[in-house]
Amino acid sequence: MKKIVVTGHGQFATGIKSTVELLAGDNPDLYFVDFIAGESDQDLKQKFERILEENDGNDILFFCDLIGGTPFKTAASLAYDNERIEVVAGCNVGALLDAIFTKETEDLASLARRVVSVSQNATGVFEKRKTVETEAVETDGI
Repeated sequence: MKKIVVTGHGQFATGIKSTVELLAGDNPDLYFVDFIAGESDQDLKQKFERILEENDGNDILFFCDLIGGTPFKTAASLAYDNERIEVVAGCNVGALLDAIFTKETEDLASLARRVVSVSQNATGVFEKRKTVETEAVETDGI
């Protein structure tokens, strides 16, 4: 079984939680861990370790806000020697939703790569295009 830990600075995680629950409902395989002002990296590590202990034997995907930030570095330090933990960062809600619904279809490393790929493919720019209005041509229907 795979679990997903969403984490980031401020209320990143709980903000995503509200979005995910609106779109996909409550999911017991998800954890949302904020890294708030006044907390240390050790405080955050303790939060992560409690989740890992609670899920001993499960694969864990950490979904972090930024590469190189404290949540990412803390998760990466736990993942370094643990084959059951993968860490991704900078991904979007669409990728998280995809991971929620497909997490049991592939191994953890493949899931991590998929999350990044889905996130990249779901990012785009709205292209503004002017439409040209044409005159309606009357026909006799033949």
